Amino acid sequence: MKNWSWQESTVDPEGEHIELRYGDAAKNDYEEWLPIALIGKPTNHVFPVLWLVTPDNPSHEQMIDAAKKELDFYLVEMREPNPWAYAKYHCGTSANMYCAVHWSYFPNGNPGKRHSSRVIELPRGSKAIFKPEK
Repeated sequence: MKNWSWQESTVDPEGEHIELRYGDAAKNDYEEWLPIALIGKPTNHVFPVLWLVTPDNPSHEQMIDAAKKELDFYLVEMREPNPWAYAKYHCGTSANMYCAVHWSYFPNGNPGKRHSSRVIELPRGSKAIFKPEK
């Protein structure tokens, strides 16, 4: 099993990447969450991560810490054989909505089509069904 890691580096926002945003999915939509980082495709088992916020503000420090925990968990600790494929998959799962850090996959860069999950309000009494966006 190969060892995967991530490190601060440049990520081309016009190329394939994953964007991390911070916010409360129960209260706000994607557009209102703060963009905090971009993740690029790995090279030699290392994911480049570009931070979009700086840790000089205590609220940014909290967001960065939360993002680092998710990066460690999904890209390293899960020990997936192909963590990039799993990260793309995670962008469309319901689990992506339960944390304050939300993942969105951009196969063709910004402002291309975004692949991610979202919360949908159903009328009272309706049965909830989870279905990822296509």
